[in-house]
Amino acid sequence: MALLALVLTLGLANPAWAHVNPDRRNAVTAHGTIMGFAFAVLFPLGAILIRTASFRGLVWIHAGIQAFAYLLALAGLGLGVYIAIYPESQLTASNGHPIIGIIVVGALVFQPIGGLIHHYMYKKYHRRTIWAITHVWWGRIILTLGIINGGLGLMLSGNTVKGEIAYGVIAGVMWLIWMAVAVWGHLRSRGTSGETGENALGHSDAGSSPSPDRYKEGYRAA
Repeated sequence: MALLALVLTLGLANPAWAHVNPDRRNAVTAHGTIMGFAFAVLFPLGAILIRTASFRGLVWIHAGIQAFAYLLALAGLGLGVYIAIYPESQLTASNGHPIIGIIVVGALVFQPIGGLIHHYMYKKYHRRTIWAITHVWWGRIILTLGIINGGLGLMLSGNTVKGEIAYGVIAGVMWLIWMAVAVWGHLRSRGTSGETGENALGHSDAGSSPSPDRYKEGYRAA
């Protein structure tokens, strides 16, 4: 998170920000740091964890990380609205970042709802349902859009090229790890019956008794 703050701070050293109110600059730095940490780090981390770990209560750890990330996103959205209401300097420009941000944060409100319904349906039918597929793919699409929107935000704020590259590297690496784990987990967990399938990077537990809560919930289906 400190690295993301440094990326934003270096970018705001641009001459274009010389006449912008310091409080406004701080708000932009906070907005970018919070949103970058939520979308480029926390959300992918929670998704990676559900596919690579295997322990009792994992589903709720996953839910907790994603819920915390969403609270950060809401805080970041609030700062974004504050910045947009009082535009100055390059903040008066528009590249779709504000609208996309509102859509992304709004769309993510369905994730916890879909996740809870999926969990309930699995507990009821002991098999993966359309809710698992919807929950996983909705998250992948919206979060990917959010990561891309972070880059648009850096462009809108007049960040330096180095700052944009730094964000691109951090976000890109996390996204690639996330997608690699998703593909690997899907291939490794074919034929499993747990809610999330087998541990994507671990050893198969085929032939052993399933845990009481099956640890993970049908995300392999996606």
